Amino acid sequence: MSVLKLTIGCLAVLAITSGIRNASAHDGEHMPFADPFAFEPDFRWFEPVTSMDLADMRPSKRASIGWYGGADLMQLWVNRPQSSTTYYNLDSTWGSRLDFGFMNEERHGWQATYSQFGSPGASRVVALERLNRLNPEDLAGQADDDDGFIDPRGQLLPEADRNTPGFSERLYFPGESQNQISMRSFELNKAFRMEPYHYGGMLEPLIGVRYMRVRDHYFRSTYRSTDSISYPLIVTPEDDEVIEQFTTEFSTANNYMVGGQLGFRYFKFYDRFMLSTDFRAFSMHNFQSNFDSTVVETTVYDDLGLESEVEQFERARLGTIDRRGDRFVYGFDTRVELAYTVTRNFNIRGGVQHFTLARGLWRGRLSDSNDQALHAIGYTFGITINR
Repeated sequence: MSVLKLTIGCLAVLAITSGIRNASAHDGEHMPFADPFAFEPDFRWFEPVTSMDLADMRPSKRASIGWYGGADLMQLWVNRPQSSTTYYNLDSTWGSRLDFGFMNEERHGWQATYSQFGSPGASRVVALERLNRLNPEDLAGQADDDDGFIDPRGQLLPEADRNTPGFSERLYFPGESQNQISMRSFELNKAFRMEPYHYGGMLEPLIGVRYMRVRDHYFRSTYRSTDSISYPLIVTPEDDEVIEQFTTEFSTANNYMVGGQLGFRYFKFYDRFMLSTDFRAFSMHNFQSNFDSTVVETTVYDDLGLESEVEQFERARLGTIDRRGDRFVYGFDTRVELAYTVTRNFNIRGGVQHFTLARGLWRGRLSDSNDQALHAIGYTFGITINR
């Protein structure tokens, strides 16, 4: 009986010891985020490297482990809103992209990407002289402060009496915007690195979430006066008074989108070069809004002449409207890049990028469709560290 008890006791001790050893070996395996410094990162990114060093290294060894980052400058050509008669024209704009993340030795990690591009600012305007073409008192060195209408910077007050900033005369710029859009995007992805293929290519599938904001601005302005021949202002001025009116319609469409995405990154090494392809397909819900307003500037002059005095000026905001909407948005983001290894983990890279929101955007005026598309295509150039 004592031998049986001794045997059972030994087996229990062995089982407990084995369990503790196995638990220690897999400690943190099922945690949602691994310790980013568990892979003992090596920060000697700028250590010199030779082509022979890279040629002798297997693809799985050349692929980055640890923290990585990248920064790129983008020049993109963006399509115009559907309400434009030149919808298929593309306007040039500049943007940037930042990548940041880590990959651990178990070949899975996290990555974050922020990208943005600014407004192309395309518009069609024409300069028109105002009825009193020039205010000579506003010219440099000729301001007269006898009446006390001079601000500390030596300019006339009120501002409506000044010459147009940047010009030595009084001008209006009636016209219409063509393409004024801006985009911001942030994505967070979980990435998995697969085994190298037979010829050295490596695939990293990813799944994540994406947030985007697209803002589109529109304006249209017109000029009319009692002295106009082709487009007169229908009013009855008093005595010798003349009146001019400048009307501008503003509209701002906001699109706030959030949803999920799937994609992959495929890359392959060729000596000092690395060819990579990134692809993401996403679908999001779009929370939309559009704010529309009209501003009218009316100026009354005592006479029609070069130095006629402003008797009355009024700026009024009319017709303010705010509406909201909801749409489903889907699209894709793809780029192809070629990187060159300069030092141990420092690369320069360039490539092409194509970004598309196939439907679901509100662009242009409040009365325009809220189910439009956005297409942007262009090239990128930047640097990477440990990528």
